Amino acid sequence: MKNTVLFGAMALLFVSLFYPSLAQSAPQDDLKASKILFSDVTLARKIAISYHHAILETNYEKGYIIADLTGKEISKLQLNGIKVEKANAWNKKYQLFRSKVNQQLSKQAANVRPAGIPGFECYPTVEETLAEGSRLSISYPNFTDWIDIGDSWKKANGQSGYNLMVLKITNKQIVEDKPKLFIHSSMHAREYTPAALTLDFAKLLLEQYSTNPDIQWIVDYHEVHILFHMNPDGRKAAETGILQRKNMNDNHCVSGTSTGDIGVDLNRNFAFFWNSTANGSSGVDCSQVFRGVSAESEPETQAVSNYIRSLFPDARGPNDDDGAPTDTSGMHIDIHSYSQLVLWPYGHKVGVSPNDQGFVSLGNKLAWFNNYAPMQSVGLYPTDGTSDDVSYGELGIAAFTFELGTSFFQQCSDYTNRIQPDNLNALVYAAKATAAPYTLASGAEVTSIELNGTNGGVTVTQGSVVNISATGNVLRTKLQQLGPTLSKAEYSIDTPIWKPTATLIELTDNDGTLSSGIEVFNGQIDTSNLGAGTHTIYVRAYDGAGNYGVPTATSVTISQNNSPTPDFSFTCTDLSCDFDASNSSDSDGTITSYSWDFNGENSGSGQTTSYTFAQAGDKQISLTLTDDTNNQAVKNANVTVTAPVVTPPPPPPPPASSSGGGSLLFLNVFGLLILMRRRKLASC
Repeated sequence: MKNTVLFGAMALLFVSLFYPSLAQSAPQDDLKASKILFSDVTLARKIAISYHHAILETNYEKGYIIADLTGKEISKLQLNGIKVEKANAWNKKYQLFRSKVNQQLSKQAANVRPAGIPGFECYPTVEETLAEGSRLSISYPNFTDWIDIGDSWKKANGQSGYNLMVLKITNKQIVEDKPKLFIHSSMHAREYTPAALTLDFAKLLLEQYSTNPDIQWIVDYHEVHILFHMNPDGRKAAETGILQRKNMNDNHCVSGTSTGDIGVDLNRNFAFFWNSTANGSSGVDCSQVFRGVSAESEPETQAVSNYIRSLFPDARGPNDDDGAPTDTSGMHIDIHSYSQLVLWPYGHKVGVSPNDQGFVSLGNKLAWFNNYAPMQSVGLYPTDGTSDDVSYGELGIAAFTFELGTSFFQQCSDYTNRIQPDNLNALVYAAKATAAPYTLASGAEVTSIELNGTNGGVTVTQGSVVNISATGNVLRTKLQQLGPTLSKAEYSIDTPIWKPTATLIELTDNDGTLSSGIEVFNGQIDTSNLGAGTHTIYVRAYDGAGNYGVPTATSVTISQNNSPTPDFSFTCTDLSCDFDASNSSDSDGTITSYSWDFNGENSGSGQTTSYTFAQAGDKQISLTLTDDTNNQAVKNANVTVTAPVVTPPPPPPPPASSSGGGSLLFLNVFGLLILMRRRKLASC
């Protein structure tokens, strides 16, 4: 909350300078949050889904949720046996936040516009996000298009506002029918993390294309479409500290401008199941779940719905029980915050969708990466008009919602250290699975590939034999499975492994039993027929039932020199480890440098080195070798370090006695006499 106070002081100072009309109406001093208490985490997650529109903070570990509830909502929770009380501590902090804001506004004058959202600089503003999207499209013209798909409400109604801009990412030189992934974020204005995450994902795809074979084949053979800000008008208000959720349609609850109640909830305005469920949305315009006057009444919802329809064909019928074919390609991900959830349809009713098996498999796989709770999105009660209405409800396209983190105003350290890396990994996996999302997640995946002992690509001379080792895994899921196993692994060179024209080569060397959920498959790659340059190796694995999962790629470069072979050992005591790479070698040259990365915490150099980690846990160590021809090779290893055991001091010895215990007997007898005397007096 200290960061929240700082944010408020800085943010509303910024607003008073650049958006004075908003600053004048921003107090929200009448906000009286409630504290929802629970002991059942599963129930708490359902509450988080159903009351997402009101939640201000979640703490699953301590058993409470803070929410801005109406009296009717409080009564509804209490009728379900859920305890609700005043959030006195939260409200006190909020009042302190308001006091600090007013002090800052009265003291400071405006002359500098800070970068990012003040106090939360890791989250770019709307303008900064759009400028960065435009920059990426200019910097990577062969891989991007910057597409205007419609207008925000203010723009459509002549009140400034914004264009809704999609960054399309694909290799334009490869022209074929490609699976499509559509991601949109920040539909609800006060959620800071989603737009930052989707912008970081776009940067990852473009900036790592030339160095990461896995990213390269995603961009080559997929289309990734990203709308960073679906609700830029509302987000602009939220950047001032107003708890704005809806769009800024001032035909609805204009009196709620200062409290964040103005507008329409875009996530109740989609068409297919709009206003189809009792209490699934509200017809009261000041409600945080106001659905609008009609389906797709808002320009933002129209733009997104029409864009989705332009990307995907209709793959299912009009009824709830009409499923899409299991080989349907394409995926839609709607990114929100917060509650640490991965959600899938249906949300408008309790019953599962006809594609539930595929949703469960992929949802549990995605949740493995970010360690969120995977579940159907129905919550305590159904909702209607949500974003999956058009993608899954109408078209049958696999649709998921991510709820990032634990707070609307998530601290930057939380975002940088956990939310961003975990969810980038989930999005990379989602992009891989887009070709067949209902089936690929149920198969095995390849989690690592080594070529000549190197985890990255390898450089060799033509005709050299490259040793390949691939690890297949069926355990990277939140699903509880009984005895999952693997059956085989195979690879192709240059031609993607899923294409009918690919030559498939099986890796036949393994432990022979194939009785585990993790198996290593080995083989050799003959490079005699490979020309000079870089060649992509695609590898996939099969589970015991014969289902393959998403492939993983690496590369072999044919050149005039072999890259070095990295090898290192380590020993650890408590948090401190010693690393030795003296077994590394170079068959036709000299290793000129040894570079170490210690779990991203720090770096080192030298053939031998030591490092002390800040805290216990599983750490990834990376060694990069460079030889005299500037060829590089990388070796990764996992290290587990433990905190030192603190031995408590021995108890103090008993006090010395000079009478062998006689004095202790005397004290006991003396105490007994006093007790008897007190009882005698008490009886008088």
